Amino acid sequence: MPTIRVSDLLGRPVFDNHGDNLGKVQDVVVRHTPEGRYEVLGLIAGHSAVAGRFGYGGSLEPPTPLRPILHWLRRHERYLRWEGIEDLGDDAIRVSVESAELTREWREDTRG
Repeated sequence: MPTIRVSDLLGRPVFDNHGDNLGKVQDVVVRHTPEGRYEVLGLIAGHSAVAGRFGYGGSLEPPTPLRPILHWLRRHERYLRWEGIEDLGDDAIRVSVESAELTREWREDTRG
């Protein structure tokens, strides 16, 4: 498999298996393996990355007063498991599932 840079993925449009637009890639979820490598677990797609840029993209719990606002800002985000990526085309990324099956949460993705 060719090397893929995070910068090549960020901002790329994402479509589900019916052609519905899921937004653009806002972030890449990785984990550090015991062997010292980094493994891509999935992508975060959506229409805005404001909450994630504040550090509240799923790994950090926001303070109580900000929780409803940040939840609202993240309402269009979807977590795309790497195994569900069907095509990393030059113009867009296509996933093998429909948008209704996708969730915002990726913290539970603890493979390995």
